[in-house]
Amino acid sequence: MYYVKYSKIIDDDIDSCYFYIKEKLEAPRAAENLMEELYNKKNEIKESPYKRPLVQDSYLASEGIRSIKVKNYVLYYNVDEDKKCINAIRFLYNKRNWKNLLKEKSIEELMG
Repeated sequence: MYYVKYSKIIDDDIDSCYFYIKEKLEAPRAAENLMEELYNKKNEIKESPYKRPLVQDSYLASEGIRSIKVKNYVLYYNVDEDKKCINAIRFLYNKRNWKNLLKEKSIEELMG
């Protein structure tokens, strides 16, 4: 089984999604459901990280970026096979311009 390492920015991504749903939309149960689904999807990719296809962008695919849908959000990750590690890179709303957001910084910068 693989372990998950979080990028420097993903905690902010997750927190902003959670608080937007909980506070702005006034839907605390929906926010909790999203976190539960994220936890389940994280465990799913820990078992089979290559089950999900590479993203549909040639540059990001060359970086090994994969994605998994989590309700109306998407978790982007790649796999470090040598370390048996999944690098959880970003957690974004599915309507955001994910290609540009993922290209803003290199994976090395994000993972520290």
